[in-house]
Amino acid sequence: MAALRRQIQIIADRQRAVVTAAHERLDKLSDAQLKWTPDPKTWSPIFIVDHLIRAHVATSPVFMKALLPAPPAGDEVDKELPYSFSDRMIVGAMSPGARFKLPVPKIFEPVEHRGPCSSVLKHVYDEFEAFAVILEYANEKKLNGIRVRSPANGSIHPSIMAYLDATVQHNRYHWLQIETLLRNPQFPKE
Repeated sequence: MAALRRQIQIIADRQRAVVTAAHERLDKLSDAQLKWTPDPKTWSPIFIVDHLIRAHVATSPVFMKALLPAPPAGDEVDKELPYSFSDRMIVGAMSPGARFKLPVPKIFEPVEHRGPCSSVLKHVYDEFEAFAVILEYANEKKLNGIRVRSPANGSIHPSIMAYLDATVQHNRYHWLQIETLLRNPQFPKE
């Protein structure tokens, strides 16, 4: 694998940190622990995971559709691609510590699974691996000028670099929610 350009490497490193933390913390939990919630309005860890699956399943094809026709990166690999004001707003809104909470679009709302939680975890890890492949593929392409349409809101068209960044920020945001649940004093020990 070729080295990633700096901007994509930062995104990939942040994503890798989420994946590593998820494996370390979630893989050893029981189904009861993964389904635990302190109240009916708070998502359980497995609901959060399902939400992340739904977000990746909807956005990965959008990224690939935008990347496939793009020309090779050329000298763009040495340049930092600037974010527009709207790009910065989208990345900021999806980031940990965002000042306001965005409503969850219907297509990203989690559902309860009847089977073992391990299958849901495997699915999110598969989606995370697919996203890593998308980042590697994006690294080879000229990204400047590529804008993508959000599958949740057709009126939002961020640059592809900002959308990749926002995706990882979204993953980090929800990972912190999971961490908060796991630190809750009422979280079941077994």
